[in-house]
Amino acid sequence: MTREELHALVDAHYDKLTGLQSEKTFYAYEEGFIKAWTELGGQVMQASLKKGTSTDKRKKTSVKPDSVD
Repeated sequence: MTREELHALVDAHYDKLTGLQSEKTFYAYEEGFIKAWTELGGQVMQASLKKGTSTDKRKKTSVKPDSVD
């Protein structure tokens, strides 16, 4: 993930985060804040992992667990 891609994701959530300032209670503000940051964090993680992983990372073995003597 590049710096520009990260900035684009944060910019997309900026309006949600600044909109929380108009909430009447701290609880409502906190709930919205947690939701927005959790969503943003998930998107950042997905974007970070998308480019760096190969298609199959499973361990390859010829011994099956049931055939151990």
